[in-house]
Parts: sequence; structure tokens; C-alpha cells
Amino acid sequence: VPSLIPGGGLLPIPTPAPLQNVSLATVIILVLNRLPANLESSSSVLAQPPLMGNVDPSKIDEIRRTVYVGNLNSQTTTAEQLLEFFKQVGDVKFVRMAGDETQPTRFAFVEFVEQESVARALTLNGVMFGDRPLKVNHSNNAIVKPPELTPQAAAKELESVMKRVREAQSTIAAAIEPGTIFGLPA
Repeated sequence: VPSLIPGGGLLPIPTPAPLQNVSLATVIILVLNRLPANLESSSSVLAQPPLMGNVDPSKIDEIRRTVYVGNLNSQTTTAEQLLEFFKQVGDVKFVRMAGDETQPTRFAFVEFVEQESVARALTLNGVMFGDRPLKVNHSNNAIVKPPELTPQAAAKELESVMKRVREAQSTIAAAIEPGTIFGLPA
């Protein structure tokens, strides 16, 4: 006969069964199933939408640090302006303008140094930027960046650029004083 709570109604007090032969995995599943559905948005963990399609795993961190910015005025908005604007919510790593610049509106991607900046950037959705309200959303893409040069490739490119600089200096000097190279007699 189950005991009754005095003055507590007619419900019996359940006696918990001892845990025997229960694996740690089962306990974890039981605990996870009892967590509230909105735990992610109520905790300090940044809630992120699921990524669509076949995403390169090496790009996930970049995507999670990037926002899409839409409804930009094609004629008046520059990447530099967006960089300055979004610096108010966190350190910006890259800004990439996108879309057809002949159309009235364009869009851009802003990648932050830290993921926490994305949550602050999302609060700017609807804020006026010039003559239009911004559309700021999570990005589904990483910014396409130029490939990083190896030290050897960078040295080769620098050598090529310096050669062109010397040729330009020679041409300028010859135009200023015919018959001389860098202002010295040929």
C-alpha cells in the first residue's frame, strides 16, 4: 500500500526504483530528452540556423562568423562604409560586396573575427543605412577570398611587381630626359 502525503490529496508518493544495469549513454539520453526545447536560445550558446546543402566542413566556422546584408543602395554603398558601420558590433575580418552593381539594390557579406559579433549584427536588421533599411541575416555561405600566397609565390609576385616598377621608372625618366636612365646618362 503506497503511503499518502498527509493533507496532500490522494496521490501516492512514488518510491524511486534503484538504477541497475543502466549505461551512462542511457542516462545522458534521458537527461537530454528532459532539457527544454529553447535551451540553446536561452543559454550563452549562439543559436545558429542549420546549414543548407553540402557544406565544406572547413568553412563552417567562417560561415558562422558571417552575416548576409541586403537592401543596399548600389549607387551609394561601399565596402568601406559597411566595414565602418559593422565595426560597432565587433571586429570585422572581411567585407565582400555582391550582386549586380547595375541594379538598384545589392547585397554583401560581412565576416567577423568572433562568432559572438554575429548576434549583435543581427540586431541591426531594419536599421536605416543611408536611404534604406538593412536586411541582416545569418549567412549560408563563406566569403570567397583570394587564395593566400605561399612565401615563395609572394616573393615571385613581388619580384614581378618590382620589375614593372623599374620599367615604369625607366620610361618616366626617358620621357623627362631623353637619353638618360633614371636621370643618369645612358
